[in-house]
Amino acid sequence: MKKNGFIMSTYVYILLVFFLLLLGTMLVVLNNTRLLANKIKENTDGNIDFNLVLKGDKEIFIVKDSEYIEPGCIATTFDGGKLEVSVMGEVNPKKSGEYDIEYSAEYKGVEKKVKRKVIVGENLVTYITNLYEDSITRASNNLKKDNTEDKNIRYYGANPNNYVRFNNELWRIIGIFGNNVKLIRNDRLGWLSWDTSESTVNSGYGINQWGESKDTSGNIYEGADLQVYLNKMYYGGIEVTCYNDLNNTKTTCPKDSNGNFLELDDVAKNLIDNHTWNIGAMRYISRTNTLTFYQAERGTVNGKICTSGGYCNDTVTRTTTWTGYIALPYVTDYAYASSENDCNTKIDQSSTYKCKNNNWMHYGSTYSDSTWYLSPVAISDNASIVWFVSGDGLAGNDCAASPRSAFPTIYLKSNVIIESGNGTSSDPYVLKLGN
Repeated sequence: MKKNGFIMSTYVYILLVFFLLLLGTMLVVLNNTRLLANKIKENTDGNIDFNLVLKGDKEIFIVKDSEYIEPGCIATTFDGGKLEVSVMGEVNPKKSGEYDIEYSAEYKGVEKKVKRKVIVGENLVTYITNLYEDSITRASNNLKKDNTEDKNIRYYGANPNNYVRFNNELWRIIGIFGNNVKLIRNDRLGWLSWDTSESTVNSGYGINQWGESKDTSGNIYEGADLQVYLNKMYYGGIEVTCYNDLNNTKTTCPKDSNGNFLELDDVAKNLIDNHTWNIGAMRYISRTNTLTFYQAERGTVNGKICTSGGYCNDTVTRTTTWTGYIALPYVTDYAYASSENDCNTKIDQSSTYKCKNNNWMHYGSTYSDSTWYLSPVAISDNASIVWFVSGDGLAGNDCAASPRSAFPTIYLKSNVIIESGNGTSSDPYVLKLGN
C-alpha cells in the first residue's frame, strides 16, 4: 500500500509541475501578445496611436468686441506622454463672422488634425440699437423710440424686418426693453381661455390674476390657466389641462400639423430669460390714453378693485408682478407697432380703430377674431375682466373665460447674439447664446 501511495504522490507532483509550467508559458505568450498588439497599434493604426482632443466645445459663440480666450487642444501618446500641438487660424473678435481654428500634432510619422469653429456674432441688443442710431438703417428697418420715459426701441409699420428663426419657426421682435429683446410668435397657438373657473367662483368667468399667488386661506394659486399652460406645458413639457370657455370647459391643448402637442425645443428655451413681468391693471375709464395705459401696465393697481357680487367672490390675492418665462404682449405693444402717429398718444376707440393700420402686430379682420393681452382690467363690479384686441381693431375687454387667440411672448437673455440672417421673412435672424 505504501508503494502505491508513493506512486500516486509522484504522479500528482508531476501533473502539478506540468500545470505550472503550462500556466507560466501561457502568461508569457499573453503578455508578449499584448505588447505586440500595442506596438502594432502604436506604429500602424493612425486612429489610436495617440489622442488629439479639443478642450472646450467644438463650436464656440462669442459676442463681437468681447475677448476670445483660446481653449486649446491636448495631444497624448498611447502611454500618456504629452505632445506639442500646432494651432492654425485666428479669431478677430472685432469682426462678425465664422472662424476655423485647426489643431494638429504628429507622432512617429502619423499626423492628426481637429477643427473648432468660432462664431463671432453681434449682441442682438447692440445690433438693433446700432440700426436705430443710423438714420438710414433706422428708416429701412422701421425702428422708432417710443414716447415713454423708458424710450424703448420698437419695430413698427406693416412689415418691418423683425423676423427671427426661433424654435424652428418664425417669431418677431417687438423691441428692446432695458437689456432684453422681446419676441412674439408669428402665428397663434390656438383659441384658449385666459382663465376660467367653476360656476361658484366669479360665476364661472375666471380670475384675472396672471401669476402665482395665494388665496385668503393661504392656499397656493397656480395662476391663470393660460399662464400655467404656457409655462408648464409649452415651455416645460408637463401636460396640463387647457380650457376654452366658462365653468372650466376643457379643450385639447394646441397641436402641430402632425398631431403633436406644441412645445419649445431645448435650444429655444436656453435663450429665454426668466423675466419679471409687470402685470398691473388698467382702469377701463382711462383706456384711450397710450401713455396712461403703459404706466398702468407697470403700475400698482391690481385686477380686483371690486368687493362683492357674483362676479367678484374669488379669494385670490392679486399681484402686480410675476416672474416667469412666457406671457403675452401688452396692449401698448400693439399700439406702438402701428405707423399711425396718433397711436403714440391715443389708442383709438372710434369706429375707425386706426391703430390697426400699418400694424405688423394686428391679426384678424372681424370682431370675433380677437387676441388676448396680458393686463387685467380694474373695474368696479367684476374680477374676471382682461384686455384683448379684436380683429377689427378694438382694444376691448371681456371675461377671462372667453376663447381667444394666444400669441406667446418672451424676453431673450441679454447675451443672445445673431449668428446669421437679415431679419426678413425669407432670411430671418438666427440666434445663439453668446459666452
